[in-house]
Amino acid sequence: MRIIPALPRSLVGRVFTVFSLTLLLSMGTGLGLFYRYQFLQHIEETQDTALTLVEVATQTIEDSVVIGDYDTVKRTLGKMLFQSPFKRAEFIDVGGGTIRVDAPRVTRALAPRWLTARIAAKLYDVNRIANVGGKDYGVVRLQFDEEKLAAQVWSLVLETAGVAFVVFVASLVLMRTLVRRWLDNLGRLRSFEHDVAAGRVTAEAALLADAPTEIQEAIRAVNRSAASLRDQFGQRIDSLMNSLMQHKSAMDQAAIVCEADAAGAITGVNDLFVTSSGFTRPDVVGQRLADVGRPAGARLPWQPSDRVWNGEVVIAGRHGRRHWYRTIVPMFAAPGTVERYICIDIDITERKEFERTIVENAQRQTLIAELGRKALAANGLDDLFADAADAAARGLGAACAALFETGPDGMRVRAGAGRLAQSTGLQLAGPHGDAHVAAHGTDAALRPWFAPLAALHGIDTGIDTAIVCGERTFGLLGVYAARPRRFGADDANFLHGVANIVATAVERQEARNRLTYLAQYDPLTSLPNRRRLAHSLEDAIAAAARAQGRAAVMFIDLDRFKNVNDMLGHGVGDQLLVQAAKRLSACARADDVVARLGGDEFALVLPALDDDGIAAGIGARVIEALAQPFYLAGQQLFVSASVGIATYPENGRDAETLLKNADTAMYGAKNGGRNNYQFYVAEMHENATQRLQTETQLRQALERGEFLLHYQPKLDLATGTISGFEALLRWNHPQRGLVPPLEFIAILEDTGLILPVGEWVIGEVCRQLKAWQAQGMAVRPVAINLSARQLQQADLAGAVERIVARAGVDPALLEFELTESMLMANPEAAVEILARIKALGMRLSVDDFGTGYSSLAYLKRFPLDALKIDRTFVRDLPDDPDDAAITKAVIRLAHSLSLKVVAEGVENVDQLRELEQYGCDQIQGYYVSRPVPAQACEALLAGTAMA
Repeated sequence: MRIIPALPRSLVGRVFTVFSLTLLLSMGTGLGLFYRYQFLQHIEETQDTALTLVEVATQTIEDSVVIGDYDTVKRTLGKMLFQSPFKRAEFIDVGGGTIRVDAPRVTRALAPRWLTARIAAKLYDVNRIANVGGKDYGVVRLQFDEEKLAAQVWSLVLETAGVAFVVFVASLVLMRTLVRRWLDNLGRLRSFEHDVAAGRVTAEAALLADAPTEIQEAIRAVNRSAASLRDQFGQRIDSLMNSLMQHKSAMDQAAIVCEADAAGAITGVNDLFVTSSGFTRPDVVGQRLADVGRPAGARLPWQPSDRVWNGEVVIAGRHGRRHWYRTIVPMFAAPGTVERYICIDIDITERKEFERTIVENAQRQTLIAELGRKALAANGLDDLFADAADAAARGLGAACAALFETGPDGMRVRAGAGRLAQSTGLQLAGPHGDAHVAAHGTDAALRPWFAPLAALHGIDTGIDTAIVCGERTFGLLGVYAARPRRFGADDANFLHGVANIVATAVERQEARNRLTYLAQYDPLTSLPNRRRLAHSLEDAIAAAARAQGRAAVMFIDLDRFKNVNDMLGHGVGDQLLVQAAKRLSACARADDVVARLGGDEFALVLPALDDDGIAAGIGARVIEALAQPFYLAGQQLFVSASVGIATYPENGRDAETLLKNADTAMYGAKNGGRNNYQFYVAEMHENATQRLQTETQLRQALERGEFLLHYQPKLDLATGTISGFEALLRWNHPQRGLVPPLEFIAILEDTGLILPVGEWVIGEVCRQLKAWQAQGMAVRPVAINLSARQLQQADLAGAVERIVARAGVDPALLEFELTESMLMANPEAAVEILARIKALGMRLSVDDFGTGYSSLAYLKRFPLDALKIDRTFVRDLPDDPDDAAITKAVIRLAHSLSLKVVAEGVENVDQLRELEQYGCDQIQGYYVSRPVPAQACEALLAGTAMA
């Protein structure tokens, strides 16, 4: 086989070709590396020279610009262009005036455009600011002449390529001359060939001294081979004579031989004839040769003649039917006169059986291949089952076949062939999971359902095998015969191969169904996923458009779901999602579609919507259902939902727009306090854009030092003095000024920026406390609000300890405020974190007490120092009796737990007097003071009492 057809046929040509290709590859690689190095070196040197040139020239230009000598500037620019790689030099003053000098155009050899473009991409214009005495006078700019640089590089390429070409041609000429001279010695072997052909057996090939060593060795090997052949020639003559003498004996041992006279009667047989046929010599001697063995097929029996006869015969002897291949050779006594016949037989019985097996296996493999092709092309299983039963019956040459499927009630016929073709759907007795089902190539008579099947269809025997899909048994494939028959191992293997194809097709169909399901449904909640939701929403829009009606989509996001995931783990989070999906499905109407979009986001398609009241009602049901407690991991958890609703056609005419607007409405619900639903309005898009801008600006606010703290004092009602402060975060925007906290605190929490900002707040409070102490003031404790994200921080207590220790502040001067909902999200974890903070010597209080989901059992376990009554209960004092009762109850509860009570939102003296009567310890609000900068707190710390 020729591996490389393009190589020359002669050795000289091949050696020359390989040398040429190797030399060409080496020179090409070397030139390529050389050009790349020269290119990069040229670019680097040009750039460095330009930087040095502009630095030197700028000094001259700076001196000229100061005195206004712009002619000197222009001459300096012109000198810079002399024999330089630049095409233009410019000086641009601060007023925009430009002095430009272009290099004279010089005709040069053109370089390829790609080289010019590559040089242009590597170089950048040189700019140098002219600065004298700290004052900028302008910019000196130099632009490179890429064509000139490319021409220089291209000239180098052409010169080196020319030298390389000359070296290449010279090397080829030298190599070809030497190879041809060396290999011409092989041509002398032709004279040796002529000598041998002429009969001169003692001839030897000429051996020349100037031939290469390898060629000399080849000629010596030829001479040695010729001498060896001469010796072997004589030996072969002797052995041939000996072989002729042994031929007859070997023939008797290797073949079945008999002799017949001229009339065709058998006169003698050898021993192998007797043992192979089963006949004795008296049985056959004297019989006609034509009667011993019937020709196979339609060939005529042998008749005595002067021609050799060949053919296959069948011998029916005591050993059964045997197949022989017979050759009858006439032996002549004189020309044209047959003296006797020699009959040579070869027993081909085993070969015939082997051929039959091969043909049968080939037919079976063809059936399996065809069935496999159908299995790959088929989209349904019923047709494939019928084809498998038919292939099994044909492959085993049986009357019928059937494919059974196991089930809870026994076996069911899924497809049949032959006599069982009409039995599809027939239910047969037999328990599911029968122990025999897993057997390979089992006698079908062992099955409990075989007897009624045999009686119904007149079958006698059978064989079946299990169809195993993965680790489960799908069913059986059985083949049945009408007469007694023994099925062999080959039959079982073929049937097993057909069953494997069926099993693979069943597994592929099940996998296809599973992939189809996974492509359209969420595997966790079994709800439609985002893709299927989009189709459902498009169908709802199309139906509404045809009926000139309305439709809607609802975007649902679980509030504080990340807290559950982070604190209790993803396993609990998944359980929460499953329960939430069930509640959402219960809220939907019969034709509504509930889907999970991913994470904690769900959607609800509302087709055939009569009015917004229906969507509002469903939204309210969703809010109420998700606000109910979830019982997970042995505890009670609370989440809420923010719901956004977009309607067709008012809020969009396609699924993508409606989903986007519903998402925007959902964020409007979150910004509106969460746990509510909102319909989409156009202003929400503007709000979403504003939120995105705010988020971007917040990411840079901490680095730019735009955050600051204001402090709101607390008043001790017993002494009338300032008892402490609450640190409140403020954002001093460069353009907007002080931004209200409601506009950015929630964004800090959602984006996670609250973590670094929270650490900054703690550090800034410590710094301020240290500054007040340095001024000799009587420092009071400062309260800091902790967010839910901070409470989830991996090592919150450790971070607080490091910040306070680094600042050198007494931990007792710090107080941390947390809301009820933060504590109750994961009470066990909160108890551990608060205990660590309390152990550092800091105070703890619950902010906005009474507005969240409280648990008095856990409240007792928290290491708290104070409760803060939310302003919603203080606002209507003393007029609202309900608020008064709640406030008094909270104060009594706190005092019974040895906790201080701070009332927030006190704005008038009536509220103050009422709280004094209830026994409240401290108040905080505009009546005492608005939040003020740190400098304004100095008068309060100096001992100013509040009435």
